[in-house]
Order: sequence, then C-alpha cells, then structure tokens
Amino acid sequence: MAVNDIKIGRLKLSHAKAINRKCADIFIADRYIRHIANNHKNELAKLGFGVLEYVRLITSNYNQIRQGSEDSILLFIYTDKHLHHVAAISLIFDTKKSVWEIKTAQPRHTKNIEKKKILWQKLSKF
Repeated sequence: MAVNDIKIGRLKLSHAKAINRKCADIFIADRYIRHIANNHKNELAKLGFGVLEYVRLITSNYNQIRQGSEDSILLFIYTDKHLHHVAAISLIFDTKKSVWEIKTAQPRHTKNIEKKKILWQKLSKF
C-alpha cells in the first residue's frame, strides 16, 4: 500500500465467493481521489457528496455487482429499474498488494449499465 492509500471498505466474503473473486479490503489511492474529484465533482456535488463520502456509501451499501471492462468489477447501489441514475464504483484487484483498488466512481445512467453482466445482486424484500 502506498502511504496515501485509504481503506474504504471490504468486498464481503459471501459476495466474493458468489462471483469467484478474492475477498479483500478496498482501498483508494490519492491519484484516484483526484481523478474522481476532477472528473465527477459536479455530479457528486449535486448529490451532496464529497469523493470519500460517496465511495464509502457505495462500499457499505452496494446491492449489485456487475462485470466491468476486462478484469474489473462494478459495485452499484441500484434501487429501482425506473431510476435514471445509479451509484457506481469500478474496482480492480491488485495481485501484488492483494487488495481491491477503486479506479473511478460516479453516478451513471441505468441505460449505460444494462448491458453489463450481473454477477451478484441482493434482491429487494418487497
């Protein structure tokens, strides 16, 4: 871990097993905090979040995991198929550090994620 890496959460064991991935802590490097702030600060500000608050919200409350590009996975807070936005972060597993690293985080339109394969989801009890 770099000195400036911040632990944000953990990919839960049961979820990791369900998607055949490693259960490990989730970290974010300072350069990715800057990336998210530089590229998505207006979107996050509209929602009333700073970068760290936003990624912590997702890692604590995600209810869907989808396949990202290449080896990445996407954690989502997906509340209703009729909503136009979902909260999302992209994670890559760092085999040298044995941790998940956040590469980006942003609100996304549902139409942009419908094509991504669902790996795991927690179904609503209602």
